[in-house]
Amino acid sequence: MARILIADDDPDILTIVSMSLEAMGHQVDRATNGREAVSLARTGQPDLVLMDLMMPEMDGYDATVAIKADAATADIPVVALTAKAMRGDEERGRQAGVDGYITKPFRISQVLEAVAQFIA
Repeated sequence: MARILIADDDPDILTIVSMSLEAMGHQVDRATNGREAVSLARTGQPDLVLMDLMMPEMDGYDATVAIKADAATADIPVVALTAKAMRGDEERGRQAGVDGYITKPFRISQVLEAVAQFIA
C-alpha cells in the first residue's frame, strides 16, 4: 500500500482521515502545520500529500510551493483538503501546485477516491 502524508491543523480531521486510510492498509504520517508538512515530505517521501490550505506557521499554499520546488519532492502529488471554496480559491491552489482539490466538509469516500486516483 501507499505512504500518505496528511497535513491539517484540525485534530478531528487528522484522526478521521488517518484511521480511514490506515484501515485501507496505507501508512500515514501526520503534520499539524505547513512547515512540518514540508519537512515530513522531504524525510518521508510519501506517495501522496493531503494538504489543508489554512494552517499555522506556514499555510498549505506555501507548503505546496516548497514541496513542488524541491527536486526530491516535486513529483509527489498534493491534494488540497480545504474549506477554501470561494471563487478563485481552487485556481490559487492550482497555481501553488496542488494536483487535486477537495472542499470541506467532505465525505471520506471523496478522499478515498482521490487516493485511488493519484496512487496507481
